[in-house]
Amino acid sequence: MMSDRIERIISLIFTTRRMLHEQRQAHRGRNCSFLHLITLSIVQNKMPLMKELAEYLGITPPSATSLINKLAKDELVYRQVEQADRRIVRIVISKKGQNFLETHKKLVAEKMRLNLNRLSVGEQQQLEKILEKISAEQ
Repeated sequence: MMSDRIERIISLIFTTRRMLHEQRQAHRGRNCSFLHLITLSIVQNKMPLMKELAEYLGITPPSATSLINKLAKDELVYRQVEQADRRIVRIVISKKGQNFLETHKKLVAEKMRLNLNRLSVGEQQQLEKILEKISAEQ
């Protein structure tokens, strides 16, 4: 049945994500979730306001504040007040945050390479086509 197949695929996607997370956890001593990495990436690319960050992540503004407080405590991001309007505060990635993000991106990419190398060339090509189709804008 088609819905059973879709449910199986969804389950496999979550299982794969969890496996990658556990592999990343095993190779670092610092407490850093996938959400932290996504947040650092968004901050690096967008320098968002807190409300914008919450919207990007699909979380509440208080949750975004808590997340940013933790990253700020670890000196990975900082708050930058706009000079023209001091009510506007942007979240900016620090140099330490940039280094942290790059290190973890490389680690994730290496783990993914190792896992993808378990696939044959044909399977890799199929996966590439499938991911391109799924990620194509509609």
